[in-house]
Amino acid sequence: MPLKLFPYNNVLTAIELTITLPNNPGALARTSDMLRAADVNIEALSCTEGPTKTLVHLVLDDPETAKIVLRPMSEVVETEIIAYKVHNKPGAIADLARKCAGAGINIKHIYATSLGKEAMCYVDVDDLEKAKKALK
Repeated sequence: MPLKLFPYNNVLTAIELTITLPNNPGALARTSDMLRAADVNIEALSCTEGPTKTLVHLVLDDPETAKIVLRPMSEVVETEIIAYKVHNKPGAIADLARKCAGAGINIKHIYATSLGKEAMCYVDVDDLEKAKKALK
């Protein structure tokens, strides 16, 4: 199943699920095994380590099924985020950040990946509607 991105002019949005896992060996392996067993593909992932817990942000091809799978192990927080495709070149993320800053939009967190000439940035902002307009 392809990633469900929602177009808004040239800006896309995606559903991000955030969970908290124990900070120990195997926690992410168990989680990703459960998603695989449910045939849910991880499109993007970011983990932030804490002393005893790890905060995991996930963009998945089937967030509804993922919520069912993940709820027994963690509270699941659903957030609509910006999924912004850029050229893979120096300054691309700076341009994105500058547009947000210029519109008074705070970036809560961002993660990105690139392949070839393109990159995808996943951005959680404090004002999604304002960000959609600023990034057009």
